[in-house]
Amino acid sequence: MKRQTKNILLFAIFIILLAGWILIFKYVNPQSIVAKLGATNGYTVLFLLGTIGGASTFAGPSYFLALATLAIGGLNPVLLGISGGLGVAIGDALIFSIGLKAGKKAPEKFKEKISKFEKYIETKRGWLVNLLLYIYIGFSPFPNEIATIPLGLVGYGKKKIILFLLLGDITSGILGAFLAVYGIKLFT
Repeated sequence: MKRQTKNILLFAIFIILLAGWILIFKYVNPQSIVAKLGATNGYTVLFLLGTIGGASTFAGPSYFLALATLAIGGLNPVLLGISGGLGVAIGDALIFSIGLKAGKKAPEKFKEKISKFEKYIETKRGWLVNLLLYIYIGFSPFPNEIATIPLGLVGYGKKKIILFLLLGDITSGILGAFLAVYGIKLFT
């Protein structure tokens, strides 16, 4: 199958799944979804969706839709943020590891750009890079891959990045859950 055809097919599947989620939420209220899933299963489902969402930019929206649905349905926003954030951090760590391996096998022309970025990162203090990473992951609506792939390419410290990915993803999950709960109350 041609790459362009495959991309179009993947995009179409994504749109169909997103439309399906929207239709489900239009006709089924979040409380009944939580009642059918159960609290424990809700946290587990969010963890799994977080892991898949963390490893794929296209699956991320389904994680946030599920997070909002479960939070509005009555599950604990802090526990949702922790379970979902842990899952997303695992997926992000996988993407970071792929970036580490890709950086070692990059073509020479690309290695020059990687080297320039690596020198730039080295000129910055470690705590500043970590703080910016945490702020980006924890408070930005953009995909985490924008930060994890470049840091993986330059071989940024594994232990440092995993910690800040975890903290940022948990923060993002807790904030998302509270925004869903209290945001919906503004409109009802």
